[in-house]
Amino acid sequence: MHIKFVEIQNFRKLKSIRIEISRKTTLFVGANNSGKTSAMEALAHFLVDQSRFTTNDFTLSNWAIINKIGAVWEEPKTQNDAESHTLIEWKNVLPTMDIWLQVAKNEIHYISHLLPTLDWDGGLLGVRLRLEPKDIDDLYKEYITARKSAKKTIDAAKLTKGTGTSEYTVALWPASMRDFLERRLGSQFDVRAYSLDPTKLTDPVKGIASPQPLPLGSEHIEGDPFKGLICIDEINAQRGW
Repeated sequence: MHIKFVEIQNFRKLKSIRIEISRKTTLFVGANNSGKTSAMEALAHFLVDQSRFTTNDFTLSNWAIINKIGAVWEEPKTQNDAESHTLIEWKNVLPTMDIWLQVAKNEIHYISHLLPTLDWDGGLLGVRLRLEPKDIDDLYKEYITARKSAKKTIDAAKLTKGTGTSEYTVALWPASMRDFLERRLGSQFDVRAYSLDPTKLTDPVKGIASPQPLPLGSEHIEGDPFKGLICIDEINAQRGW
């Protein structure tokens, strides 16, 4: 059994890529700012220590979409529609890594908890790791409560200041969804694992990976799906020679 390749989406500057993994040695070679460090950090974040995630790990261009989600949540019509708070609007901006294992038939007992169907009898086996809201309703409620509290304080400050000729402004947390997640990412988000369907695997096109969409209502795998299967050791870069 070995990792055949991984596909990374929405992690730092890696929007959607596939990384082939050699059986013996894999080297990342490229120009500065080409994504080598991002790829290494994605492996470390997802497979070594998932508590490392911060808002800096989201792809920068996705923050406009994430902040828009927060703005829409604040609209009165959205607050009156509980069904509008789902993971669907988040799925295209969440940091994600798909791990594809090459598994022999005589190794199935090691990965029985990851099988997508009872018909699977060896070959490629995929698992998606995704940083996502633990409970979308709790995230919504905490965000709206924080925003309302900030607006209430700002409005009170304006009344206290009066209506002079100079404009009175005050900035309070949270100013946006990104601002909110700067403090609440660890308590509101978690990495969850999902089984993937090998029959729906597609090859990258012009270097851009096309990870399969998860079916609506997919149930995540409980616990660490790779416990006892994958071992990663880190050696920090030595720059003081």
